[in-house]
Amino acid sequence: MTFIKIVDNKGSHLTEDLNAYCRKLSKKNNSILYKLEDYLGVQLASDSSLMEIRDIILTVSAELSRIPSNIIKDEENERL
Repeated sequence: MTFIKIVDNKGSHLTEDLNAYCRKLSKKNNSILYKLEDYLGVQLASDSSLMEIRDIILTVSAELSRIPSNIIKDEENERL
């Protein structure tokens, strides 16, 4: 497990598992997809220009999920 220090919206410093933090960000990003579809009243996959927005949102979510496996940690100095 890799722990990171984050600052929340209130300025408080928190320690959180990197995997959990990235999963949380990915889920928040995915929720934007559903909120946008709900707001527009149409599936983003139904229109070619909206499909591009959908693909970007899903790509960002996937990249967020992969961050923990893409970080190389120096074994001598475990700080990121």
